[in-house]
Amino acid sequence: MINEAKTYRKDIFLNENKTRYNLEEGLSEKFVDDYLGILDNLNYYKRNISKQPNIDLYFNNEAKQSYTENGVIKDDFIDIKVQETGLSDIWSKSGNQQQIHLAIECKIVENGYSEYVSDIKKMCNRSFNTPRLNFEGQIAYIINPSYTHLSVKSGINTNLSSNSEIITIQDLKPKVFKEGFDASYLSVHNRNYNRQQFSIYHLMFDYTKVVVN
Repeated sequence: MINEAKTYRKDIFLNENKTRYNLEEGLSEKFVDDYLGILDNLNYYKRNISKQPNIDLYFNNEAKQSYTENGVIKDDFIDIKVQETGLSDIWSKSGNQQQIHLAIECKIVENGYSEYVSDIKKMCNRSFNTPRLNFEGQIAYIINPSYTHLSVKSGINTNLSSNSEIITIQDLKPKVFKEGFDASYLSVHNRNYNRQQFSIYHLMFDYTKVVVN
């Protein structure tokens, strides 16, 4: 999307009352509709993502799910929900009615990193009531031109180092997912409710030329 020089005006993300920008939700929807979910890319995933033939990936925005926190069941929405047909078939054959999925949370990074870190805290605190993989995904839409993925990574790590509510086994370290893209990282944390380790894969996108006024 970035290489294609696609841009979005902020005013298209005004809410129904036209009082504020809903950038985070809007950009995630555009990321799915204009990139992840287009036919050429879906065919690419089928050819390259899995060694199994005819494997499809499906992407959904704002998929509703429930979770338990401090003994209370609540509802939340996944920014981007990813399902893979091969894994889903295996999961359903084992008697599970709900399909396992990868959850990706997305945040605008413009003025600091606290909101991004708050999503990490949510992943640590919440016991999700629908099956999901034992790793999570996070995307940072960087729209502040004074920020780089390196400075954002450092800012997040500084925040994590002083956050007593998040048990960090490994702070954000470089993790190459695709040759030529170096704004990707991996961190490892503990779930606060059962102390089990889980990983978070982080992608940091420079959206300073994607989001325009």
